[in-house]
Amino acid sequence: MLNALSYAHKFATPLIGGSNPKDFLEGDNDTSAVVAALAAGRLTSTRRLITAGLTEAGQAPTAESVMGFQSGGGRAWRPETGLALLANRYEKHNLSAFQLAAAMAGMGGSGRVEIDFDNPEWIYLDGWLTPVNGRSVLESDGHNILIDSDLGCCPFLASSNLWTPAKANLGPWASFRTGGLAPRYACATGLPHTVESFPWVSEKPSVSARALDMPDPRIATIHQGWQIIIEHAPAFALWVAGAAEGCLLLDNGPNPIAQSGSSFDHPGLIAISPPDCPVFCGEILVHECSHQQLLVYGMIAPLVHAGSSETSYSPIKRATRSIDRVLTGAHAVGNMILYYAELTRSLSLDRSSVDRFNKLCHWFYEDYSPALDHCQSLTEAGRELWGCLSGAVSCALEVALENVR
Repeated sequence: MLNALSYAHKFATPLIGGSNPKDFLEGDNDTSAVVAALAAGRLTSTRRLITAGLTEAGQAPTAESVMGFQSGGGRAWRPETGLALLANRYEKHNLSAFQLAAAMAGMGGSGRVEIDFDNPEWIYLDGWLTPVNGRSVLESDGHNILIDSDLGCCPFLASSNLWTPAKANLGPWASFRTGGLAPRYACATGLPHTVESFPWVSEKPSVSARALDMPDPRIATIHQGWQIIIEHAPAFALWVAGAAEGCLLLDNGPNPIAQSGSSFDHPGLIAISPPDCPVFCGEILVHECSHQQLLVYGMIAPLVHAGSSETSYSPIKRATRSIDRVLTGAHAVGNMILYYAELTRSLSLDRSSVDRFNKLCHWFYEDYSPALDHCQSLTEAGRELWGCLSGAVSCALEVALENVR
């Protein structure tokens, strides 16, 4: 049986600190294998839920085709699996089955599902939205994926670790390689940032919608942010690569500001309006992937006692939040501090980066630490995770702050 408490230090941060701050070192805190195992388990349980719902709805043949679909060896921590589970939650059995088939096909799986849709729906695959309606087929042999419906035929080809339409896509989004290992792709959406919900397509499919064919120039900044992590904060490389499959590029109008978001219903996907500064962009990748890592750990270890009504101020949101949200914010802020602490070892930070670093430290010690140190709602796993993170931050700062002043 999995001892969830023993993984708290791994999901607290990819860094550990020795008893002497100058011995602050990279730890053995790679969570990739745990993320992969838990995501595979979630995929299996999602398939069972969906096939049970199809059977109860009198669609046994469809259930059999979903059960017979081979999932392939790719990563299961991907937004397609979360979207399939979300559709099932709303008892949209056809959509959940088709989206799950897209998830397994995206993992390099093989099989075929055929479903009749009464109303048009979007199917998501590696940043692309494909409309389906009427008689709809998804077929995959592990190298090619075909999505065919009354709204058109869209074949996908596997190319450089990304599924790409073989011809003009029918949907409104366009997905492009970032040039790095993580995230694999960046998707131009035209969506604005939303404060309390994850941005997603809201309109029903229309064949008049067409994807952009030019990559967004901000993708280069995302790649540069990833390069900063690789070169100057390598302990966070697996932290990001193990959690981020893709990102949705947000459109915030003529005066954009750096924004980002994550959602349990979209595992492996982050929404981001990238800043111009690569160091800042690297911070945002660490921020959102910290949320993703905590989402994974929460699948096996409740961090806050059920029914807790305890609240505290969260400076990252400038509002009073439930204690689970406060822990989520503190976890991200702590890891952003550690990201900057790592950078100071080999990189000279500019004034704006130093200001952000100092602001994060202020938030951590003036707001998050007092709240969580005296919190009554954290479970044993929650206290262990917070203790590991708090200790790592304290250890790192004794050295890092000397380098930025």
